[in-house]
Amino acid sequence: MSKIINLDKKILPRRFSGTPNSLPCHGFLSKLVLSMHTLNRVLFSLAFLLLLEGCLWKPEVFYGRNISRDVEFLAPVKGIVPTTCDHNSIQKLKQMHWVQNQSEDSLRSQRNPKGQWLHFQISNQLPTAMNFNVLIQWINIPSAEMCSENQKGEIEDTYSGYVWENWLGVMSPFPHFQVTLESEESRDFYIYLLSNENLNFPIRTISNSSYRFIVLFRFLTFLFFLMMGIVSIGWAVSEFIKSKEKVYISILLHFLLFFLLVYSVHGKELVTLFGNGNNIIRHSYYLFLSINHFVFFLYLYYFVKFTNETLEHPKLFWMCAFAGFLYLLIPVFTKLYDYRIFFVLTIFGSAAYFLRQTHISLVENKNKEERSYIFGWAMFLFLVFLKTLFHFDFYPYQAFFIYASVFYLPFLTAGSFLFLRNYEKRDKNKTRFRTVTNRIDTKDLKLKLESLLESEKVYLNENCNEEWIANLLNVSYHQLSELINVEFNLNFPTLLNLYRIKEAKKILLEKPELNVAEVGKMAGFGSRSAFYLEFKKQSGVNPNQFRKATSHSKKDK
Repeated sequence: MSKIINLDKKILPRRFSGTPNSLPCHGFLSKLVLSMHTLNRVLFSLAFLLLLEGCLWKPEVFYGRNISRDVEFLAPVKGIVPTTCDHNSIQKLKQMHWVQNQSEDSLRSQRNPKGQWLHFQISNQLPTAMNFNVLIQWINIPSAEMCSENQKGEIEDTYSGYVWENWLGVMSPFPHFQVTLESEESRDFYIYLLSNENLNFPIRTISNSSYRFIVLFRFLTFLFFLMMGIVSIGWAVSEFIKSKEKVYISILLHFLLFFLLVYSVHGKELVTLFGNGNNIIRHSYYLFLSINHFVFFLYLYYFVKFTNETLEHPKLFWMCAFAGFLYLLIPVFTKLYDYRIFFVLTIFGSAAYFLRQTHISLVENKNKEERSYIFGWAMFLFLVFLKTLFHFDFYPYQAFFIYASVFYLPFLTAGSFLFLRNYEKRDKNKTRFRTVTNRIDTKDLKLKLESLLESEKVYLNENCNEEWIANLLNVSYHQLSELINVEFNLNFPTLLNLYRIKEAKKILLEKPELNVAEVGKMAGFGSRSAFYLEFKKQSGVNPNQFRKATSHSKKDK
C-alpha cells in the first residue's frame, strides 16, 4: 500500500526571519583568515554546524520536500512490463506488485538496463489548485517519463531527460516534471526511468520559483569554480615562473582535473557529448577518479623534489600511482563490481601511505603551519574517499559528504600556494634562489656580498647604491633585492647603514680629533643630518653622546 503525500501547504522557499545579526552563522566568514591551520578549523566547524538544527540551511530550503521514502518500486515480474505511458499501461501498473523504498532520504535500487518504474501518490489538501514540480536530483538519467490520470480520466504524460535548458548548454538539467493538482485531488504518479547508474538520489516536490532558483544556483556555482580555475592558473603559472618549481603546476593540474571530475558528475554528463554506448563514458566518475589519483601522485613526487628529500620506494610509488587506473576495470567487467570495495581501500590506502611518506618531514615538525598543511591534504583525501564511497553505492545520498571535498579544494589549493611560497622563504638550506628570470646559487652570492661589505667596504663610497653592487655581483637589481630580503631579512638601505654605523663607531673611537661631520662622511653618509638620524636610530644616542660615553667608560677602567 503506497503512502499518500499530502500537500497541505504551499511549496515555497523557506526564509530566515530577523535581522542579519540574529542569524546563527552571522559573522563567521568575515573572520576567516586564509591559512592551512585556519582552513582545517573552518572545515570542522562547518561539519559540526551541519549537525545543529537551524544553523545551516537544509536541502529542503532549496530543493523542496523529499518524497523518496514514499516512493515504491515495481517488483520483478514475469512477462511483459509496460514501457509507455497510456491508459492501458496505467491500468496494468495498478494491478502489479510494488515494493516500498527502504531508504529515508533517497531512492535506493539496483539499475535495470531496460528501465524501471517508480510509483507514488500525492494529495492536495488545499482549497485551491497547486502547481509544482517533481524533481529528480541527479543528472545521469538519459530518459525519464512521468504519467498520471487526472480526475477527468485524462492521461497526462511528461518527458524529461538530456535536453538543454538555458545557460548556453553548459549544464545537464535535473529531470523534472510540472504538475497541477486540483483542490482535494489525490493522484497516482508513475515514472519510467532509464538510469546509467544504480539509483541513489532523492526525488522531491518543489515550487516553480524554487526550481528556477536551482537552475540559477547551479550555473552560478559553475561560474564560481570556473573563475577559481582561472585564478589558480594565473597564480600557479606566476609562482612557477618565479621559482621554476613544478610542484605549483602539479597542484594546479590536481585542481583542474578534480573540477572536471565534479563537472562531469554534477554539471554536464559526458554521454551528452560522446553518446551512451560506452560503459566508461556512462560512469565518468571512474574515469576522472583514475586520472585524479595519478595526478595526486604527481603532486607528491614534485613535493619531494621541492623539499630536496629522497623518494623512498620509487618503483612501488609509481606502481601505486598507476594503480588508480584499475578503477576503469569496474565498469568494463561487471563481475568486478561486487569487489569494488577492495579497489577503493587499496588505492586510497596507497595514496594515504605515500602522502605521509612524502610529507614525513612536516609530520615530524613541531611547526603548526607545516603540520596543518599535511593535515589539510589528508583531510581532502578523506573527503574524496567519502565521496567515492557514495558514487560506488556504499551509503545513501548525503549532501555534505558528496560536496564537502568539492568546496574544500579551492581553499586547499590557495592555502597550498601560500604555504609553498612561505616555505621557500623559510628554508635556509635551499641552495638555489628563485628569481624572475633564472636560478642563482644563493650561498655563493651571499658570500660575495659579505666580502664586498666587510673586506672591500664598498659602503664607504657615498655613491654606493643597489644597482652598482648588483653590477659588481653580476646579477640583476631584482635578484640582489630579493637576496637581501630573504637572507638578511632587511632591505638594501638598512643593510648598508648597519655597516656604515658600525664603521662610524670604530672611527669615532680611533680618531677622537675628527668632528662628527667628518666621521659621517668617512663612513659613507652623504650628509651630517642623515648620519645623525641613522646613528641615533640604531644606537639610541647621537654620535657625540656615544663618543663621550665610551671615553668615560675607558677612563673609569
